[in-house]
Amino acid sequence: MERDLEYDLRALADQARNEREFAVELYRGLCNADWRHNDGTEWDGGSWRYVGDLVAHLRGRRECYLDYYASGGEGEITDRVAQAMAAIGWRGVGHGRRLRKVDFVSGKVEVLSDDGDWVVERQGDED
Repeated sequence: MERDLEYDLRALADQARNEREFAVELYRGLCNADWRHNDGTEWDGGSWRYVGDLVAHLRGRRECYLDYYASGGEGEITDRVAQAMAAIGWRGVGHGRRLRKVDFVSGKVEVLSDDGDWVVERQGDED
């Protein structure tokens, strides 16, 4: 039986509910990052909207995804989140597919870098 990351996150609900900054960090760490459980189960980084909704529901404070959506740092896994997730058997294994923007006239493709800048995608950079 495979693990379910979203189910396992319930173990972090109290911390997320009591510490808004932890909830924000958790949102960032789940966005555009892939996770692997100790048993080998993988979870591909969720969309920003989906993860925002997931964290809002986890907190149980009548928030919605917009309270987290596009807050910056998406894909960043802080030490605190890494430790909390490791305690429930999950490890971040890097970025999922990076955000892209395409100029359909010129064919230029840019990807969102770790520092939040748009950079031209080079051949072979595709995830």
